[in-house]
Parts: sequence; structure tokens; C-alpha cells
Amino acid sequence: MKILVISTGGTISQSHDEKGILKSDETSQTGNDFVRMLKDKLGPDISVIDATTILNKDSANMIMQDWQQIIDTIVFHYDAYDGFIITHGTETMGYATAATAFALGNLGKPVCFTGSQAAFGTLGSDSILNLENCLRVLSSRRDLVGVYLVFGTQIISGTRVVKQNEIDYDAFKCTHRFRPLGTIGAAITFNEPEIAHHLSQLQPYAKTVKSLKIRNTFENNIVVLSEFPGLDSQIVTDLANTGTKGFILKSYGSGVPNIAPDTAAFPNLRLAFKYLQEKQIPLVITSQAPTGCACMSIYEPSVLAHELGAIPAQNMTIQAAVAKLAWLLGGEKTYKEIATLMQKNLRGEII
Repeated sequence: MKILVISTGGTISQSHDEKGILKSDETSQTGNDFVRMLKDKLGPDISVIDATTILNKDSANMIMQDWQQIIDTIVFHYDAYDGFIITHGTETMGYATAATAFALGNLGKPVCFTGSQAAFGTLGSDSILNLENCLRVLSSRRDLVGVYLVFGTQIISGTRVVKQNEIDYDAFKCTHRFRPLGTIGAAITFNEPEIAHHLSQLQPYAKTVKSLKIRNTFENNIVVLSEFPGLDSQIVTDLANTGTKGFILKSYGSGVPNIAPDTAAFPNLRLAFKYLQEKQIPLVITSQAPTGCACMSIYEPSVLAHELGAIPAQNMTIQAAVAKLAWLLGGEKTYKEIATLMQKNLRGEII
């Protein structure tokens, strides 16, 4: 098995300056540094491990063009390697994993993301262990293809990655009724039903780049708002008039925004929703509840919102919803097509 490590920066690469601040600079670790540490750990199933460093950024500084560079690198090397390890910062990991999963539609090879909570070389750092665990997973389950995260004790599908903790080495946990693809300890335990769901949208698997379904375009001009009591319609319509192509509203409970019948005397978001519907600007509703599902079918406000064109995100994470909406808009889909596809499971993002 031939593996390529693609380094993009993040804590796993960073070093402390004289003030103790972690920075991405000329002292940062590169993919070659990681490979040197891993070469003595290779088992009989991995014959080659190479590296390329394409970015050196704190993941808080990542933009959609960086996702495209990661994806382009995978595509460029697709025929030469059997699997890929992407080292990435933890802050925006879930966005990058989801974007990669949507852009590469029928991956027939594993694309394993990882990073660390403590910098490479720091006493007690989780960086080397996470990299070693990537090798363990890659060599033990070659049939586990597609995009996934290996971090701490968790193996998580790429469209389900959510950072839950800033301190613990198990920084990522599955939410929204999903379970991990597997857990890592002295042995690795795989969750076969979740793996089947993860793999279900990838067939027929692309073994060569010629058969790989690639659509690596994203629309950056979207807005994510978190609803609060008193959010004014004017804010939404003003943003729409700046050229915003799509909205995601993190609303209450089961996707229940402040929408009322047109006869209501109190302020609500009806005018904003109606305006976006008339302009055919997609509006996706997610839940502020950590494990909430925006089904929009239980309470009157959500039913009224749905009638005004709001799109329920169901149990997608906010990271997957952002990447998916940006990807669909980047593909020049129509307003109706986006509404339909946002509610369809494409890469395991919806149960």
C-alpha cells in the first residue's frame, strides 16, 4: 500500500514562539518531518509513504480556495497512491472534511484527515499517536474508502465531523444520532452499520482518476446567522441585497424560526423569508440544539417557514450544511434543485 501525507498546517505543524504563542511560520513541521517519524512504524501492509506540503496555515485562516487546493492535490496524485493522510488544523477540520467528501463523489480510496490538540514535538503531544492510528486504520481496513477523520479514539465519517472540546485529546465526537465508524484503543473496533451507511453513496468506486467524479467548485458568498429573539427581517434583506447567494439560519429546537401568519401584529421574520423566496435565494434551517434535527414539521412557525421556501437541514451538522450549500451553489444548480439536493443524503450527511 502506498500512502501520501498531505500537510496543510494547523497545531500539528506549529511551534511556539518566544512568548509561547503557537504560530504557523518557517519553523513549522512539514509533511516530510511527519514521514521521517512514521517510517519506522510502517507495517508489512504499507510499502511506501511519501509527503507533500501544500499549505502552512492555522486552520482558522483557511478559506474555500484552500479546500480546493487539498482536493486538487488528491486528484493530481490519485493514480500514484492507494490512500491519503491529510494533516489539518482542528478549528475548521469539519468544514474541510465535508467539502472534500462532496467534491469527490465516488472515492475508491481512503482520504484520512487528522491533526492534533498539542503541537508536534511538545511533551505528551497527541500528534504522533494520531498519525500512527491513521496508518493502523488504513492498513487494517483497506475497504474503508472515502473521507473520514482519525483523531483520538474516534474514526468519524467526513460529513459528521464536529469539534466538541478544546482540551481533550478526543476533540471530536459524533452528534445528531450518528455513531463513529469505529473506535481506537489497543485494538480497533469497527462499527459495521455506520461503515455501510458511509460507503453507500460512493459506489461505483473510482480506482483511477479517470473514473473519479470531481466537482471542485464552491460559492463563497453565503451567510450563516444564529437566530435570537428579536432578529430583524431588515438585517436578512440587507444582506441579500449585497449579493449573498445563500443563507443558513441556526434556529430553535426542531428548526422553529420566528415566523407567524401574515395577520400577526408582532415582529417576525416572515418578510425576510418571503423576500428570499421571491429572489430565489436558498435559505437552509438548522437547529441550535447540539443534537437537534431541523425537520420543520411539528410546530406552526416551522411549517409556515417551510411554505415560504425554507429548506430543513434535518440532522446535518452546521459544517456539512455550509460545505454542501457552498458546493451546490458552486455547481450552478437551480433554486429548486438546491432545495431538493440539500434534503437528500449525498455523502452520509443525513441519516
